[in-house]
Amino acid sequence: MTIKGAVPQTDQEQNAQGEALHQLDPDSALATSRPPSLAEPASTLGAKRAASTSILTNQNLAAQTKVAIPRQRAGIAQRYNRRVPRACESCRARKTKCSGDNPVCRQCRELRATCNYPQGWREKTKKQVEKLSEKAQEYELMLKELGNTVESRAAERIRSLLDKHGLDTEESSTQSNSVTPQDDNPEHDEPSSPSSIGSLEAIDRVEEDLNRSEHTRATGYMGKNSEITWMQRLQREADQRAKGLPGSLEPGQDRKTDNALSLHAVNYHLDDLDISVPGPVQLYAMPSREAADHMFNAYLSTVHPFYPIINRPLFAAQYRTFFESAARPGDKWLAILNMIFAIGAKHGHLTDAPWRGDEKDHLVYLTRARILSMNGDVLFSHPDLQQVQVEGLIAFYLLASDQINRAWRISALAVRSAITLGINMKSSAPTTPDLSKEARYRVWWCLYTFEHMLGIMTGRATCIQDGVCTSPFPIPFEEDQLQEPGALEVLTNSALRDERINNVVASSCIRQMPLNPANGKEATNHTTARDTTWIKSLPINYGLCYLYYCDLAVVVQEIVNKVYSVDCVMVPWAHIENRIGELRSRTEMWASSLPPQLDFTRTHEDGPDILRCKLTLALHYYSARITLGRPCLCRRDARHKGPHASFSHDMAVITLNSACLMLDLIPDEPNAIQLYSIAPWWCVLHYLMQAATVLLLELSFGTVHMPEEEQKFIQLSKKATRWLFAMSETSIASRRAWQLCDLSLRKLAQGMKYDVSDMPEYPYHPEPTTTIGSEAKDGPVPHSVGDYWGPQLEHIPVSVPATTPGEDHYTYPTISTTDLMSTLTAEAQDSYFPYDPISGEFMRSFFTPNNENDD
Repeated sequence: MTIKGAVPQTDQEQNAQGEALHQLDPDSALATSRPPSLAEPASTLGAKRAASTSILTNQNLAAQTKVAIPRQRAGIAQRYNRRVPRACESCRARKTKCSGDNPVCRQCRELRATCNYPQGWREKTKKQVEKLSEKAQEYELMLKELGNTVESRAAERIRSLLDKHGLDTEESSTQSNSVTPQDDNPEHDEPSSPSSIGSLEAIDRVEEDLNRSEHTRATGYMGKNSEITWMQRLQREADQRAKGLPGSLEPGQDRKTDNALSLHAVNYHLDDLDISVPGPVQLYAMPSREAADHMFNAYLSTVHPFYPIINRPLFAAQYRTFFESAARPGDKWLAILNMIFAIGAKHGHLTDAPWRGDEKDHLVYLTRARILSMNGDVLFSHPDLQQVQVEGLIAFYLLASDQINRAWRISALAVRSAITLGINMKSSAPTTPDLSKEARYRVWWCLYTFEHMLGIMTGRATCIQDGVCTSPFPIPFEEDQLQEPGALEVLTNSALRDERINNVVASSCIRQMPLNPANGKEATNHTTARDTTWIKSLPINYGLCYLYYCDLAVVVQEIVNKVYSVDCVMVPWAHIENRIGELRSRTEMWASSLPPQLDFTRTHEDGPDILRCKLTLALHYYSARITLGRPCLCRRDARHKGPHASFSHDMAVITLNSACLMLDLIPDEPNAIQLYSIAPWWCVLHYLMQAATVLLLELSFGTVHMPEEEQKFIQLSKKATRWLFAMSETSIASRRAWQLCDLSLRKLAQGMKYDVSDMPEYPYHPEPTTTIGSEAKDGPVPHSVGDYWGPQLEHIPVSVPATTPGEDHYTYPTISTTDLMSTLTAEAQDSYFPYDPISGEFMRSFFTPNNENDD
């Protein structure tokens, strides 16, 4: 069939159209090429042929009418068909295809629009994780702070939650510039709370029941600045090293182990021993004059320069009057004299003095003084100045006898009695003589420095709070020099006294130190203009030495208040570091202000008096530095990862160097007799234990702070242990201290392969159950002489040979009361009883008869 008007096609054109149809519509092509199915009816086949013919006709018409597409102009930008990984925000908003060019895509550059590419999902996820981690750290720090303030059950829940979901310490150290040192768990560092830092761990709580037995009650509580607590930590570390294990032996293992490492087990003091004497004591008996003179001189030469609680010229005159006349003094004066005898007798036993008396004589003198001044009636009476002196001397004797828990209680009583009388305050009473004021100031500073010493040894808070003392420092003259013009000038002019003494000492502004000193860690020896010319121009005497001793005691007391107080548990460690840095500068300022003759860093051929002053000040200074830096001494070295060491590391190094310098003060060859003769014998054991414990702790930590000095620390630890062994021949407390240090050293040697074959061997001698007979010996033990002391110490006054005297029972002359009273009130005897600057009366007030009426 032919369509009218159509142009006939050739065979080639028909074939070409068929191929094009096959390409454009494969289904139709397949339909035309498939053979007809046998099942399809004829009508269906006819319809399909008609449809195919119609399609071909329409396609031919479309091919004839096709319009040509014009070519694209060269000026139009080509479209980007490639897929970019990330479109900018502007293109996303316009819903156009982005070219992905950096920093500005093509479309935004043409439209001059702001082009910002959004963060990818990796960056978003990383930022979200960092933000959540920072939040978790802040929550953890807040929970740790709250755990120290809430009640125990909530605190335990907080602690268990933190242990379960602990955070990395390196990420949480955001508040301190230095790495926080830790003792037990370095993976749980906490910069905002120092309660787990160094020796300040658990500073706000008691970790054992101290009332469970007589021994624990005798020891009592020991704080974190006590060397006894340091020794307890050392024993736990040494046990682990002996087993080849890291870390510290934690409490709660078993009852036997905990009891062996409790405070009373590592306490080397003698509070668990009895201080009573068997049988009755003759209350008014006195030793012979010869024995009394030896004990009295031993007290005046070794104790009084650093504990001038009595007026030496006045009491010496009273002493001579007592033995040379028929006058009978009052009970309190006799109590003072008996306590002087007790302290002198104790020193005689320690030094093997040829004049030493019976082995229990010092306890007899103590018992007499107790009955004369500390009986029930006196304790419930109002105190006077003599009572303050008696209580202060009894406390001192107890410390010298290593009864620090008993000394702690009596010292508090003496301080309370002194505050009752107002001698802790500056006196402006016009009726009180200047000499009497000075004597009372010295009584107060004796009690202050003694209470401070007990606070350091026990780690307890003292009963002398900040701001309670306005008493000026004692003037730098001895008692028999107070009448000289130079002393009177300062004594009678309070403004001049403040200008030359009170305003130039290192502790002058210590109480005004802020709680968080700015740039405290970088603090140096800075202060206002301090003119120390006058003090340094004075001749060296015990009064000048005592002034510097009191000045440093105030600084060290501030160390305890600012670093070891219970409220420090809530202070951020960065603030504690600032306090330590400021207090370090104060100790350095004190050392720089010493006169050249008292500079213990210089070696001179000094006499016994100057050597005694220098040695006492040096021990006091190095002990202060050890106490200040002990919180920074821990197992993990607090170094920065950078080239510079952290502040905590520097303080740990200062602590270790101070311990080394302290041990360098004494000879390598032990000589206990000379040490007791020239050093502060009542507390020298405390100083040695501080140095020995610090060095042994550093060894137990693996010498992480100063690894290059390990051999030096080993040798110095052995030196300290040998000295304790030598001192143990006359001292039970020294024997206990030697056992503790020797046992720790041997445990460390076992685990860390140290050589201790040159140390004194076991077994230890059994200890007596009472202090009576503790110093009994067959005879003096020879000691070699160390060349540190020099030949000038060969003739120490307290060691003059003499025959051993027996104890006499002094009988008062039979004189009637009327004759005695008339004798005391005679005008001619006024020169025999000089004026008493302490009580403000004549000395006859000390020699009251038995039937004296009320004043």
